[in-house]
Order: sequence, then C-alpha cells, then structure tokens
Amino acid sequence: MSSAAEVGEGHVPRPGEVADFYDDGMSRLLAELAGGSLHLGYWDGPSDDSTMAAASTRLTDVMAERIGVGAGDRVLDLGCGTGAPAVRLAETTGATVVGLTNSPVQARLATERVNAAGLTGRVSVRCADVMELSLPEASFDAVWMIESISHLPDRLAALRLVRRLLKPGGRVAIADVLDGTPASATVQDSVDRLDARATSRRYSALMAKPIRLAEYTPLLERAGLVPVDLADVTGNTVAQTRARMRQRLSEDRAALVREFGEPVVALYESVLPLQESVTFGYGIIVATAP
Repeated sequence: MSSAAEVGEGHVPRPGEVADFYDDGMSRLLAELAGGSLHLGYWDGPSDDSTMAAASTRLTDVMAERIGVGAGDRVLDLGCGTGAPAVRLAETTGATVVGLTNSPVQARLATERVNAAGLTGRVSVRCADVMELSLPEASFDAVWMIESISHLPDRLAALRLVRRLLKPGGRVAIADVLDGTPASATVQDSVDRLDARATSRRYSALMAKPIRLAEYTPLLERAGLVPVDLADVTGNTVAQTRARMRQRLSEDRAALVREFGEPVVALYESVLPLQESVTFGYGIIVATAP
C-alpha cells in the first residue's frame, strides 16, 4: 500500500488526464471556492471562525513553518496549482520558489499571479510532468507537496525524486488526504465511485488510494528520507473546509455559473457528495534528506 502502483491499476492517476480535469474550468472554480489556493484551509480550533480564504492562507503558512526556509533558500513547489502558495511563501520568507504543474491552465494562472505580485525574479512556474522532468541533484533547500502527491502515479517514486533533489539536510513537507476511517473499505468505496464519475467523463482515476498516516514512516524510509514529524490535522481542516465550500456553492451558485459555466459547476456538485460521504483524514508529513 506504499505507492499508488501497488494498489491496483484502477487507482493509478494518469498525469495527462489529471491535467485535463483541472483544465476543464475546474482550476478557477476550485480556487474561487477555496479562497485563492487549491488546498484545504486550517482552523486553530472550534471557536475559530476564519473565512475560507484566511484559513487557506494559514495552511500555507503552517507548511512554510514546517520547511523552515528563509531568504536565499531555493524551494520546489511540486504541484503548484494556481500559484497562491508559492507567491505567499516567497513574500513571507524571501525564498526563491520553482513551481511545477502539469496543467497548462494552472501554469498560466500561476504565472499571472506571480507577475501581479511583482515576483518574476523569485518565483518561476514550469508546465511539465514532474516524474519526467530532469532537474539537477541536490538543487533545492526544501520541497513541498500540498495535496499533490495523491495525483501522482507512484508515491514512492515521487519521494525518491524528492530525495534526489534535496540538498543534505533539506526538508520536505507534504500535505496529504489520508485514509482516516476505521475500515479502509469505506474509503475505497468512495474512491471507486469518484473514479467511476471521472471515467464517465473520459478521465481515469484522479487520485491514488489514500493511505494511513502511519504508512508514511516506512514509505519515507524506503525513499531514503528521515521522518521528522507526522501530524494528523484532520480536526483543523476537513470538516470546516467542506462546510465553507458547500455554503459558498449554495449561496452563490448563480454567480458561479455566470463566471465558470453550468457544466463546470455541475461537475463539482456531482463530485462533492462523494467527498462528503466518507471520513477522509488529513496529515502534514515532514522529513529531511540525510
């Protein structure tokens, strides 16, 4: 269960088709619903009434704390989405960031965001399949993957690539959707149905089967990385994000349809109940290169 390739062909995301899914208007809609980024929000506790946008930015900041970079450091953002986390990281730490996405639409949106922020000298965006990209060994001080590792065909191969790219002592931080249920068959059923929905629209599996947080320790070690911290932050992220995105979709549906089109909004509405029907977990995983 340590890599997508080990859990069955039906659950191996195909990068080109994942990119197509996000190109289908979905990137801009998800960024709008999620407050600018394409990831969950982070709330400090039950009394925290932060907006989705504020909580999304907080998750980016939490990830920045985990990699601990500063001015002059070079960071690789694997799966940079529409560029909001990369811009935030560069602005708050002074680091230089290289963002990678295999979606041409996301690459364009991210580049536009970088240009608007005046960060063209410190943040660059490339459109490429990360697993096929040739980058120099030990060329980054840190790597982060925010909800992107599950879109890759093999978690272990991705982590071995990260190990190759990190300088000695460099850190990787991963935010990943997890199998958080007592019986993993429940999660499997939801992933099966999500795959069926994707296939009905000519897409393959969009995400690898979720794994449990504890499974990351041997996975990191097999990749040659040293685990530092595995934190379950489900209580700070999942339910609150779902509630706020559902509320926005309900309250502003007409405006969202005008902006993004009925087919895109309807597609997201068809996927949302599948996401809500199962108890996914969420973890932040940190490791270092020896």
